[in-house]
Amino acid sequence: MADNVVCQGFEGRSISLPVKVWSLLERVKKDRQDPTLSDTIRVLLLQQLAENSYLEDREKKALGVTT
Repeated sequence: MADNVVCQGFEGRSISLPVKVWSLLERVKKDRQDPTLSDTIRVLLLQQLAENSYLEDREKKALGVTT
């Protein structure tokens, strides 16, 4: 998966989101056929960070983001 190129290590944390957002994330997970909800959230977050130019060009490329 492309996000493995971006992340060198992982750290477990918890976040609180509205129930509606969790439901939407579950639906996106199913639609994308991601194995875990963490995968879905990680990719969505990394893509947004890349689109907002917080990641290096090689990381953007790995995520398929061209900005």
